Amino acid sequence: MLRIMLRRTLSAIPLLLALSLFVFVLLDLMEGNAARAAAGENATAEDVAAASARLGLDKPLLVRYALWLGNAIQGDLGQSLLSSQSVSSLIMERVPVTLSLALVTMIIAILVGIPLGVVAALRPNRPLDRVVTGIASILMAMPPFVVGLVLVLVFAISTTLFPATGYSALGESGFGEWLNHLILPAIALAVISGAELARQTRAAMVDTLGMDFVRTARAKGLRSPMIIGKHGLKNAGVPIVTVLGLQAGRVLGGAVTVEFVFALPGFGSLAVSSVNQRDIPVILGIVMVSAVGVLIVNLVVDISYGYFNPRLRS
Repeated sequence: MLRIMLRRTLSAIPLLLALSLFVFVLLDLMEGNAARAAAGENATAEDVAAASARLGLDKPLLVRYALWLGNAIQGDLGQSLLSSQSVSSLIMERVPVTLSLALVTMIIAILVGIPLGVVAALRPNRPLDRVVTGIASILMAMPPFVVGLVLVLVFAISTTLFPATGYSALGESGFGEWLNHLILPAIALAVISGAELARQTRAAMVDTLGMDFVRTARAKGLRSPMIIGKHGLKNAGVPIVTVLGLQAGRVLGGAVTVEFVFALPGFGSLAVSSVNQRDIPVILGIVMVSAVGVLIVNLVVDISYGYFNPRLRS
């Protein structure tokens, strides 16, 4: 298992390097001028040139990338072009909000998606199975920001059950207020993830429950909860946890729009403001931290395969 972890970690290094270079080049081609944004709206050509030289934007692309990469390896992601604040500190201020949102989102998706998938798999091709599959297919086509706007209209404006915007830190106002501000955006993000999880759980469970060892367990008189939990879900665990790992990237991507809709001061809203202001170091930092987070989740998923399938441990 340790060898697998080491191999996965080492294979992530060239991937991160390729991703950083791709994003660096892409940002260089982005419409707009970061030096002009840093110099101000009424800046003259001389002011823009001075800002470009001060920020190092007058150097060749590969030179700028090499300088950035050398600092990033040492943990220095640079400074914001506009606020001169450390990119690392900017990101660390926002990470708890996005991690909280992602945590609540995944809990909702798991608590709803897996049970629905199991229920549908117990009666395949029956009315309940068709209803669950149909609803899941519809929900997968709904963008999170659209779901978020509907939730705001119904539960924050019409009924005022939940706040429409804002965030309350867990350590400041307690668990209740923290969850109260996260429940609507988390549901908006969990709709697609829960629907995908329900479909994949249903498919995996149908295959597993039709295998010979399950028929043998039933013939021996084992109770249904034991068959579903110990034999069914565990043997269907590999595709289920794979989908869970894939949803981590989807949640981070969806957080960009959902945090904007609910005015959450998280990772996503920082990304939107940085793109609008052409703040290249902050955008790069956000992309790389997100990539590392997704790679860590994938590593955890790979490790979990050994529990569901002992043959994969070697």
